[in-house]
This record gives sequence, C-alpha cells and structure tokens, in this order.
Amino acid sequence: MEFLMNSVGKKKLFISNLDFEVTSEQLRSLFEEVGPCISVVVASDRETKRSKGFAFVEMEREEDAKKAIETLNNRALNGRPMKVCEDRGKNAGPVSASAEGGQEGGARKFEPLPSIQRMQLFKRRKKLDPFTEDPTKSIDYKDVTMLSKFVSERGRILSRRLTGLTAYNQRKVSKAIKRAQSLGLMAYTSIQSNK
Repeated sequence: MEFLMNSVGKKKLFISNLDFEVTSEQLRSLFEEVGPCISVVVASDRETKRSKGFAFVEMEREEDAKKAIETLNNRALNGRPMKVCEDRGKNAGPVSASAEGGQEGGARKFEPLPSIQRMQLFKRRKKLDPFTEDPTKSIDYKDVTMLSKFVSERGRILSRRLTGLTAYNQRKVSKAIKRAQSLGLMAYTSIQSNK
C-alpha cells in the first residue's frame, strides 16, 4: 500500500508563480506537450472565482512528471516564469529556492529535537520508603524526630508523592502523627506567630 501511495504522489505536480489569467485549459495544453495529463486544477478563490496563482497537475506516468519538471520549470507563461515541482502534500512546509530549482539537498529533512529538549530537565529523585529498606525501623508515635520528617511546616501530613512511603506505611505514619499531636508530643504547627 505504501508503494502505491509513493507512486501516486510522484506523478502529481505543484505549479506556482502563475499569472492570474492562466486557465486550466492553457495549462493542460502546455503539459500535454510533455505527456498525457489525468487532471489539471487551477486553485481559485471561492467568492471571487479569481485564480490564486498556483495549480496542481497530475500526470499519467512518473517519467512524464519528471520530464515536465525538467522542461517546464521557469518557463514563462503569460510573461511570468512558473515554478514546477513535485507536490509534497498539505503537511510539507515551504520549499527552499534550491529545491524548487531542482537541485539535490534543498528538500526538508527530518530533524530530531536537540539533545537539550529531549532530556528531562528536572529528574525527580525517587524517594525510598525508609521502613521497607530497614526492617528494624518501626513506626512509633513517641519517635517525634522521625515523624516530623513527614509533616509540613503547617503541621499537615505530606502526601505519598513527597514522602515516598508505601500506602500501608503512609497510613501508619498518618495515624502515629495524629496520635502524637493529640497527646501533645508534636505541635500542630511549627510556624511561630509573632504577637
């Protein structure tokens, strides 16, 4: 299927820098000198019906399309040199002057993102649960220094994303902190009020 798409795409030509008075019949007769055409479409404005200055010509054979690019590119039609190149479809960007002239190396190439944009700028360090690393440690409401690591300045229990604890240990730490705060072992907030 991909081969069919490529062969069809190479037979379609894009003609730009056309005089606004050029008709599809004039273009057809010009391109029929090179080879038989399947279709000739001059792009026109919907409201004014005036030409937009470009057209699409589909040739019957790929060889004829290549020959048309070689012979008709930069040929004057109604006093304007028209540009003839292979149609690259809607997703292609603007073509450089060297590519329009038929020279190699002017077509757009795929450029991967620079390394600075590909790399992750801020790698989040994975916090490990201290209770699963060291089985001798236990969660105790009396160990205030250890519990204070899991509490914010305002006395709120930090989320699992910040603590790195497993869900089971997070629940146990939360219960121990609440118990220590209710017994008065831990303050509800570490922010000092200046009164």
